[in-house]
Amino acid sequence: MSRCDGLICLLTIVSLVAAHAQPDSVAVTPSPRDSAAAIPWDEFTYAGHRRYTIDGLPPLRESRINPYTLAAAGTIYTGIMVGLHFYQKATIWNESAQFRVIEDGDYARGVDKLGHIYGAYIMSYYSGELLQGAGVAHRHAMLYGALMGIVYQTYVEFEDGVGKDWGFSPSDLAFDLIGTSFFLLQQSVPALQYVSPKWQYVPAHWYGEAERAEGKTFIDDYSSSTFFLSAKLRPLLPETVGQHVPRWLALGVGYGVRGLGGNNGSSDRRLVLSFDLDLVELLPDFEPLVGKPVGSVLNWLAQSFNYFKLPTPAIEWSEHRPPRAYLLFPFKLTIGRLRL
Repeated sequence: MSRCDGLICLLTIVSLVAAHAQPDSVAVTPSPRDSAAAIPWDEFTYAGHRRYTIDGLPPLRESRINPYTLAAAGTIYTGIMVGLHFYQKATIWNESAQFRVIEDGDYARGVDKLGHIYGAYIMSYYSGELLQGAGVAHRHAMLYGALMGIVYQTYVEFEDGVGKDWGFSPSDLAFDLIGTSFFLLQQSVPALQYVSPKWQYVPAHWYGEAERAEGKTFIDDYSSSTFFLSAKLRPLLPETVGQHVPRWLALGVGYGVRGLGGNNGSSDRRLVLSFDLDLVELLPDFEPLVGKPVGSVLNWLAQSFNYFKLPTPAIEWSEHRPPRAYLLFPFKLTIGRLRL
């Protein structure tokens, strides 16, 4: 089971707080971004666009640790991990058993495995961003962030191993490693940066479908989740055609299952082809508009929330009914006799 999706908003808050946690009255090492250790902005790009940092300062080639920021980040991060441990002990892992290995390759008809890829990836991203904001060199921050991501996921798998309703699943850990590995590969292979994993969570009852009956938390409600692999459209097309395509337009392929755990015992696989938005390309650079540090934070938030899939036009293929077009997937809109 993937438990990381519910951490995303919390880690965003942690990152923002920790990045600005340095006391103003304490003298520390001069800003490393003013030294040769800093990476120039024109070299710090991702998928053909400037990459943003939490505090709006240039990233580093060499680590210049800010002890106050690092201590604040570590304290808050640890506090949240401990809090989540107790929360999950009271819900998902509320009953214990002897450690056992249970291979659940068919659990949730595959949606769970995509959740593991996404969870490991997003944990690696937020952990790396947090370390970078504390003065860790960019390359090292991404590496250590990936390590933190897979360590946490491994901890989750072992907790599953002693949970009464679960078990340690080797395939879960394998998919965790895929998510972390893809994150690391993107740091070294620029072509992979044009492809992003995304998660869309919309409670199924909002659009007339059944939520997962036995889910103890929203994280387990896989009937409300769709996982996407989204690619920027312009680089995929010939240059003569691509130059007329907006830079913010992307195309996503998604997979989800509805009706998991329903009373009738049936579920319905869904394959989705959807337009997508690249928020970094779509939204303006906020720093000239509102100044620092607010603009820097907004830029970084746009970059970070780019891993969430927003409702957009889509076509959905289902096991049990004909293909359906959506104006704003997954919401079902009716305009006169037209259902979108």
